[in-house]
Amino acid sequence: MSERMIHIAICDDDPHAAGLVERLILDNLERFSEKIEVTVYYSGERFVQAMECGSVFDIIFMDIEMRGMDGIAVGHALRADDANDPAQLIYISSYEQYHLKLFDVQPSGFIKKPVLTEPFMNKLIPAVQKAIRIRQQGKQHFLPVQQKGKELLIPFRDIHYLESRIRRISLMTRDGEIQYYGTLGEEAQKLPARYFIRIHQSYIVNFYSVKEISARKIGLITGDELPVSEKNSIPVRKAYLSFRGSLA
Repeated sequence: MSERMIHIAICDDDPHAAGLVERLILDNLERFSEKIEVTVYYSGERFVQAMECGSVFDIIFMDIEMRGMDGIAVGHALRADDANDPAQLIYISSYEQYHLKLFDVQPSGFIKKPVLTEPFMNKLIPAVQKAIRIRQQGKQHFLPVQQKGKELLIPFRDIHYLESRIRRISLMTRDGEIQYYGTLGEEAQKLPARYFIRIHQSYIVNFYSVKEISARKIGLITGDELPVSEKNSIPVRKAYLSFRGSLA
């Protein structure tokens, strides 16, 4: 796939419904500054096979009620691979009772069937614009955070630390606390290892926010003190010394 193109997938086992969504996209290509490629999959299994073969998508329009592997199961398969974290997953369904089941797959939106032009475009246009923005920024300076159906881009420099409690992240920033669903393992993959480090099962810290460090705790410029686990004590101290040396 071309890196200069926005890749959109449609996954729906109803050819008529999939064709309608595809036409709505293709009929509006002139609205966007980058080229768009659309791929249609008529089953959840085919979509997952494509992912396993290396296909990566910026935006996915996913039917929920499909024969065989349904859209929620496909969503879990998508999010199981950290490489797909930036993908915007927009569900399409005749029913709205699925919302609580969708938290873990981090959907970016929901469109009700039958699909109407205006509601669809109200999802498509901002989704493409966001995909272009993320591509241009390269995501190298921001942590993407899904909160209340929106994506926030938090500058790395503004993050003091992350705390995890039962799949809920507390992100402590210069502007205050942001809470959202996720795991530290997932977030660690998105953060630059040169100055973010996991110091404990429940904490990741930004070395730029460290005021003092000892074998079992770290003091931050915010006044907070965070525990360092025994197994992480030596690696954390070595990484911090390396970080300090790089600033010299």
